[in-house]
Formats: sequence, structure tokens, C-alpha cells
Amino acid sequence: MYQYHNETIIEQLPEDQIFVFGSNLAGNHRKGAAKTAKEKFGAIPGVGRGWSGQSFAIPTQNEHLQAMPIHQVAHYIDDFKVYTQNHPKLTYFITAIGCGSTGFPVEDIAPLFKGISENVILPIRFKPYLER
Repeated sequence: MYQYHNETIIEQLPEDQIFVFGSNLAGNHRKGAAKTAKEKFGAIPGVGRGWSGQSFAIPTQNEHLQAMPIHQVAHYIDDFKVYTQNHPKLTYFITAIGCGSTGFPVEDIAPLFKGISENVILPIRFKPYLER
């Protein structure tokens, strides 16, 4: 039902694939996948939510770079689920959003992606929490 990637660091994707990363609402793309999104996939500094370039930001931190409550992150992921349904010709390469510098455990983030569209490729570490 779900597709997974092995979480190898990537620096390019086919034109029809979008790099999805965890961000902060200030759009400070300075570390981790956010930095990769800025340097390789056209994420625009100052844009902390949604599509830019060949990337899509899902906020996990507020504008003060503090972790958001998990229910707020869930809201942004739900919005993203709708976006993937409305743009079915694209494929979305999801990083382990929120599980790096924000510090959320995988077991808290991964289940939020249950029921996502088939045009999404998820990190392999999400698998145990999605296919129970």
C-alpha cells in the first residue's frame, strides 16, 4: 500500500518528484533536510509552509524555532495529504520530518501519515508504524 525509500541522502529528483521536508514557520532553512531543500530543491528562505521550487515545507517548529505541539504538526500533515490528492501527477519524497533537529520520535510522526495518497514515498523507518 505504501512506498518507501531507504533514506539515502539525495541531491536530485526527477522533475515530477517533490522533496518534502520539516521546516519552521520562519522559513529558516539552515539545517538538515531543510538546508538540502534550500540548496538543492529550490526552497525559498522565509517560506516555512507549502510549495516552493521542487520542495514542500511541512512546519514542525514555530517562528521562534521551537517544536510545535504534535496536534499542530498533525494539522499541517493533514493539509499536505489533501495537497497530494489534488496534485496526483506529482510524486512526493518525504523526509523524516520533525525527527531530526525538532526531536519528535518516529513513533509520534509516522502514524500521522496513515492513509496518505499512493503518490507519496515515505522514509523506511516509518514502515513499522504504518503497517501494523
